[in-house]
Amino acid sequence: MNDLITISLKLIFLLGFTLHNIEESIWLPEWSKHAKKFHEPVEKNQFIFAVIVVTIIGYLVTFIEIINNTPGSVFCYIYLGFIGMMGLNTIIPHLAATILLKKYAPGLITALLLNLPLSIIIIARYIDAGINIYLIIVAILVVTGIILSSLKPLFKLGEKLIKY
Repeated sequence: MNDLITISLKLIFLLGFTLHNIEESIWLPEWSKHAKKFHEPVEKNQFIFAVIVVTIIGYLVTFIEIINNTPGSVFCYIYLGFIGMMGLNTIIPHLAATILLKKYAPGLITALLLNLPLSIIIIARYIDAGINIYLIIVAILVVTGIILSSLKPLFKLGEKLIKY
């Protein structure tokens, strides 16, 4: 799955993912103070630290997938789980929070315009190449669970490490 188009899509996804994380880093900490149903209030330093770690993970997973290039491998499913998680992140929490709170949830625009369409396109290319859709769904759920469960510890670590 490393034809020029797929590699380009993976790299464009990283750009969208990065822009999404920058958008969240700028506005989500303040928004979180008013959105307790969807996000515990989080300080900017905590959030930025967690976003940096998750962004690094996204880059590592993507570059390893490009280098490894073994469709159907465990690592292939980890990659697809990661980008699927980012696509899912568009709907829950960003779109849901915006609709239910009637207030823009930071990250929604970049998620809708970049992360969701790119994740769908990339996953569809893998499915067309014969990758098992059910294992992709499992991978998305597993990766989402792991990343979500790491956020609170990352927030706490960020609070300890970054003082300003």
